Amino acid sequence: MSSKLVTVLLLMTSCLLVPPVHSTTGEVEPPDSKKYTFLYFVSMIGGSHYPSLSMSGKELMRQGHRVVSLFSSSSPPQMHTADADIFTTVVYTSSVTPHHRADVMAHLGKLFATGVVTTFWGPLIAGVRGDIPDELSTGDMWLRECDDLLGDAATMKRLREEKFDMLVADDFIPCIPLLAQALNIPFIYNCAGHAVPCEHGMWAGLPIDPSYIPERVLGLTDRMTFLQRVQNVLAHTFYKFWWFMIFDFRRFDQLKVKYNIRPELGTYESNKQASLYMFDGSFALEFPRPMQPNTIYVLFTAGSAPNKTIEADVAEFLDTAPSGVALFSLGTHVGSMEREKAQVLADGLALLPVRVLWQTSAPLPAGVRLAVNTKVVRWLPMSQVMEHPNVKVLVSHGGGFSMYEALWAGLPMVGLPFFGDQMDNLDRLEDRGVGLRLDITTITPDVLNQTIHNVITDPKFRTNARRLSLIMRDLQTMSPPVKTAAHWILHVTKFGGDHLRPAVQDLNYIQRNLIDVYLFILAVLALIVWVNLSLCYYCCRCMCGRAGKNHLKKD
Repeated sequence: MSSKLVTVLLLMTSCLLVPPVHSTTGEVEPPDSKKYTFLYFVSMIGGSHYPSLSMSGKELMRQGHRVVSLFSSSSPPQMHTADADIFTTVVYTSSVTPHHRADVMAHLGKLFATGVVTTFWGPLIAGVRGDIPDELSTGDMWLRECDDLLGDAATMKRLREEKFDMLVADDFIPCIPLLAQALNIPFIYNCAGHAVPCEHGMWAGLPIDPSYIPERVLGLTDRMTFLQRVQNVLAHTFYKFWWFMIFDFRRFDQLKVKYNIRPELGTYESNKQASLYMFDGSFALEFPRPMQPNTIYVLFTAGSAPNKTIEADVAEFLDTAPSGVALFSLGTHVGSMEREKAQVLADGLALLPVRVLWQTSAPLPAGVRLAVNTKVVRWLPMSQVMEHPNVKVLVSHGGGFSMYEALWAGLPMVGLPFFGDQMDNLDRLEDRGVGLRLDITTITPDVLNQTIHNVITDPKFRTNARRLSLIMRDLQTMSPPVKTAAHWILHVTKFGGDHLRPAVQDLNYIQRNLIDVYLFILAVLALIVWVNLSLCYYCCRCMCGRAGKNHLKKD
């Protein structure tokens, strides 16, 4: 047989062995063309949490799906109108007035601006001192909002008629699983920050190992000394109880009973039923740690912001800066500061040899004097400004969205944290050599000036920032990154989340920590030791008894 004939026969055989590319019915399976309807809900938190949530909703809309955005009547009007031309909006009637909500948020802003909650014991000290009166408590406000939503018969009727496929909501409010159960739909948690060990270890089933996973607000990295590991273990234990005190699930359990929303399943257990947890961030910056299949890191805003035009006066300010520009933005917290503290910041910026572009959505405290090198603006297309070659550094409060946008642009940072995940974000930045962190409670003009100057002039900060930018971009499998969030939302909507949900979320504390197993092993070992000791004792008594009898016979 010739070699050519052998080659032809082998090719024919190989073709016969290759499985056909079609379904078992003999028809080619078309791509999924079903269009889904999503309910998005974040208004109980609002603020910067809304943009992170709306980005994935806009991407789903671009793919032809329908998104309904749920708001409270107490939400700021700008939230209702922000994406009204994109989403269908539903507003429920709340007993919380916009004025009361504004008072609560203003009080929190003043508390945060003092820096009192930037330490481990800060929130507890603030609570003991009564810095947050009951009438201005966010917990009470969220409970009232949840009660009003579930009790708004007209709104709930309309939501049920929509027959949603999925609820996508912020993870900070215990009301979310109640709403999902009332509508009989699954839900996804959109977490506007990184995974918190104690919180998401309980709710999302994330593995917690205090030997290398640092707890929040401790200033620790993933490489700890012995004493730091002791501190971390104690912090893990403390925060498990702290989260229960903060959220007070029992009061939401009463709402489940009141509205007959699966009262047999508590709010805490209901929280663990989420189909997916999406955290804002990237392992370009986050400390390496194990995740579960239903927990993913995505970039909600970095690399996804639409191109917007920089105002002409701002563009000229940037283009004509001879030594560069420091971009300064502390969000809305500057408006809540004491005038003296805001003046310290202004005086520190005045000492810089570069221009300062100060973005603040809230007016500066009355009487603050600015230097000629500083320009204040109410709004900026931050992503576009960060990409400008004359911008040398971002000085911010360490919020996750602005931080990752700056890293995407390869921009080093100086941080002045106030609350939440901001302290942890800046700890990670310092560990990666991308920036420096300052303490808002002890800052002086000279310290602020010197720190910013060091970050601008020391090339290692810019080099490290560019390296992290390349890593972050390379980790993205979809462009823009928000498509990753949309992909995962659609995945669990199509197939459910049971195949991603770890069994650990159905285990109680004893089962999860193998306490029953260890007690059983200990009991078996104790029984074995007791049997062996009893046998030895019995043998010794027998031997001693015989020896005594023999001695008596000899006598």
